Amino acid sequence: MGRDVRGSVLAVLVVFASSGFVMGQALARVPAVRDHLGADTGALGLALMGMGLGSLLAMPFTGWLVDRFGSRRVVIGAVLLGCLGWAAVAAVPSVPVLLAVLVLTGTNVGLWDVAMNIQGTHVEQARSRSLMPFFHAAFSGGAVLGAGSGALAAWLGIGLVQLPVLAAVGAVAGVWGAHHFVREAVPDDVEDARHADADAGAVTEPTPGAAEATVATARARPARRGVTPVELLIGLICLAGALAEGSANDWLALLLVDVHGAPAAFGALTLTAFNLTMMIGRLLGGPAIERFGRAAVVRTGGALAAVAILVVTLSSSLALALAGGLLWGLGVATIFPAAISAAGEVPGRGNRAITVVSTIAYGAFLFGAPTIGLLAEEIGLDRALFLVVGFLALLLVLSPVMREKSAGRDRAGAAIVG
Repeated sequence: MGRDVRGSVLAVLVVFASSGFVMGQALARVPAVRDHLGADTGALGLALMGMGLGSLLAMPFTGWLVDRFGSRRVVIGAVLLGCLGWAAVAAVPSVPVLLAVLVLTGTNVGLWDVAMNIQGTHVEQARSRSLMPFFHAAFSGGAVLGAGSGALAAWLGIGLVQLPVLAAVGAVAGVWGAHHFVREAVPDDVEDARHADADAGAVTEPTPGAAEATVATARARPARRGVTPVELLIGLICLAGALAEGSANDWLALLLVDVHGAPAAFGALTLTAFNLTMMIGRLLGGPAIERFGRAAVVRTGGALAAVAILVVTLSSSLALALAGGLLWGLGVATIFPAAISAAGEVPGRGNRAITVVSTIAYGAFLFGAPTIGLLAEEIGLDRALFLVVGFLALLLVLSPVMREKSAGRDRAGAAIVG
């Protein structure tokens, strides 16, 4: 029996969750890795940039790879190599070797990330529902579970052997999920399908599994070359969301401790609150987009995040800072997944548009932290975060480009039955 041509929501959820899990369980042990290597903070920070660098190098090519081989094969390969990279961190002998391992790991994480988002947009469009926020909520939930597992291992005194063990768990889950992806047709399949249609007069009944290939054929047509202005605008929106998300993870706890004089535990609590409400916001984001529209939800989220950052930076009240952290997470929750959905609807670009938007957004994760850090040295961390508010203001201006294409979902439905 052929696979459901609409795709498996569970399979995509598992792949997103496994990605968050393996990353969370590894990043939770960064202090142990530092102690193992005897590295100082500066050297460790430079090595950790290797992750973002590797991802950024790989992402521009992911759309082409998915067009050529399909997201199922790309994700399976990236899961296996990415998890192997996370496992190898436990055995690195020096900081330069750690940098090299993280660049290679980041390359596969970048492929994994974009390819699973491509499959997610296919499932979302085929089911005519806003599912991308749920998929990203699964990533957040996996990251929380992974980080919690790493924290438990540290509390129990378990060494870095945790990294390969839990990476293996994530690999098994990720490969299982990717194996149940709907297969996109690769170029040879497209030509075979066209010749078959011509020979049969386009009236033959589909054989088992052929409907899957028929849907995939529509998605696998060669993408239009070049980058469209719409992709760049969606990319800027996605970058603003990524910058707001990354700056909270990088600087929120430090802002409260160093600038507002809060106890370290309070800073950690506020960051936890941010991640919790971001996950909740993603769970609520799908129904909200269905009811109010993608542009309205993104615009509201951007405004809420901007206000929250101003509350956290300008208020001396720790209670207000905690509330700001909660609203910050809720505001940014749907921006990134909604932008990926919008990219998937760019006419004539398909997988390539998702690649472009993802690459632009991930530039924020790579360059956002050092840029804000340099600004903080000059004007203070609280004022440096005004840069994020500026990008969120730009998001509000550009948000109309996020509107659902009126025929986008109709096209998906037509592809299923046509």
